[in-house]
Amino acid sequence: MAEASFANIVTELNAACMALRAFTLGRNGASQRSGRLSIQRIHAKCKRLEKLFDKGPHAATMKHLVASARTRVLAAETRLALLQKK
Repeated sequence: MAEASFANIVTELNAACMALRAFTLGRNGASQRSGRLSIQRIHAKCKRLEKLFDKGPHAATMKHLVASARTRVLAAETRLALLQKK
């Protein structure tokens, strides 16, 4: 059960990160709204990963995934700030 749950959350996190990357890179179809929604989704997935897998066999992988996702969020937040200044 834990394996499937971890894999499902990681898959959802990856999907949110891909959507966020599209916004960060300014790809067609990626709006500020979709960027903000992706940031919210990533925050929620990271909190869930930290809560469920803080200890155990997935702890190291979880910490790496969360750190990576947070740097992506930082880049997207920077892009949002730049767009809002225009």
